[in-house]
Amino acid sequence: MVNQASLLQHIHNAKKAHLHWVKRARHLVEGLPINKDFIPLEATSCHFGKWFYTEGRHLQKLESISKLIQEIEREHNKLHESYKNIYKIFFIIPKQKSLLQKIFLFNYHSVSNNEQEKAKIYFKYLKRTSEELIDTLTQLEEKIKHLNHQEIKKLCN
Repeated sequence: MVNQASLLQHIHNAKKAHLHWVKRARHLVEGLPINKDFIPLEATSCHFGKWFYTEGRHLQKLESISKLIQEIEREHNKLHESYKNIYKIFFIIPKQKSLLQKIFLFNYHSVSNNEQEKAKIYFKYLKRTSEELIDTLTQLEEKIKHLNHQEIKKLCN
């Protein structure tokens, strides 16, 4: 059953998961060891994306918030594209590594200073996009707080 409280809780949880995802991306850029599988590449694979592309899609039924939903999708996709650029810097396997190195290093490799700087630039863009996404999600929360009973009922159909 869809209700205001559950919608708000889902968005709150999605924001929290998203911020955790960004933190892991920052750790990668800062050179801290992470498992690449902890930061999903695809927009549909992260915790937020799983909610957004299933239950969250029902929010498009409401004309009053459909533009916000489209903006959230655009920002979320931009975010994952930025992360893919960072991922490629750290996880593309150099050909000179041995098979054992490839297996035991989880495909992570040391990067040059130039690559590190590139990753930082991509992360700045990712961070800015993340802030835009959080702002848009906050706007969505405000809209949901003001939905009337008929609009909530429409989401159930």
